[in-house]
Amino acid sequence: MSDEDSLRREVFLLAYHLHWSPDAVLDLPAPERRGYLRLLQDQLEREQQAMRTP
Repeated sequence: MSDEDSLRREVFLLAYHLHWSPDAVLDLPAPERRGYLRLLQDQLEREQQAMRTP
């Protein structure tokens, strides 16, 4: 995946799930943006796990 594709994916995920504008996501410093992305991915994994656990 190219750097451009990775950035586009990061912007999409954060904007879509957190209801942030793409510009707001792009205004974040890269380390902060990636930190939010990790938090989002962790949350989504927890939610998926909870749906699988009876």
